[in-house]
Amino acid sequence: MAARVTPISPELFDGFANSSAVHVFTELLGLIFDGTLPPGSAVSENDVARRAGVSRTPAREAVQRLRELGIVETSVGRSSRVATITETRLRQTLVVWDALFAAVLEEVVPIIDDEDLAAMEEATRVFRIAADQGNVSEAAQANFDLYAVVVGRSGNPPLIRTIASIVYIVRLGGQSLPRWIDADVLEKAQHDLIDALRRRDLAASRAAVRSAAGFQLPPED
Repeated sequence: MAARVTPISPELFDGFANSSAVHVFTELLGLIFDGTLPPGSAVSENDVARRAGVSRTPAREAVQRLRELGIVETSVGRSSRVATITETRLRQTLVVWDALFAAVLEEVVPIIDDEDLAAMEEATRVFRIAADQGNVSEAAQANFDLYAVVVGRSGNPPLIRTIASIVYIVRLGGQSLPRWIDADVLEKAQHDLIDALRRRDLAASRAAVRSAAGFQLPPED
């Protein structure tokens, strides 16, 4: 099952100098999340420019935006690599994601519709298949798709922009820490959220998201 390209929030395009940089940014995210550039892979501005067929200026801007998001890291020697998300960082980011998603649910629970719920159910189905096949990238993508349906219904651009700025770290963490992902726990949280949204139950929706954000990782040493 081929990995899809992670949807990108248009709000992340704010501040780009030109459309070429947006194109490179989009392409780089796709390569990272489809596994072509896994965590730890080198990211050279020259290579990026050559691959995208653009000058170094938009390539530099795209890589810089990825650094700002924490998806690309630069060492003291100035070499850039796709970030490897540690357990600690994933835990910390999920705390923020949970808080932001609570605000999204306040807005979206009353307006979610059957088409949205059907899209979420399809994402859950794909997640289960991918998890059973051991396809970590596809499972992480499907999990991302499910929550993206909810965020996509928000009419609050600053909130969308803020959650988008961290959600890709969570997505990357799904690739960086595959041995810590409990597919059964995440699948239950997905179904619980869909059921709660169908009932327009805000409290239960929040509880389902909190369950996903707090899925069990082994104790840190």
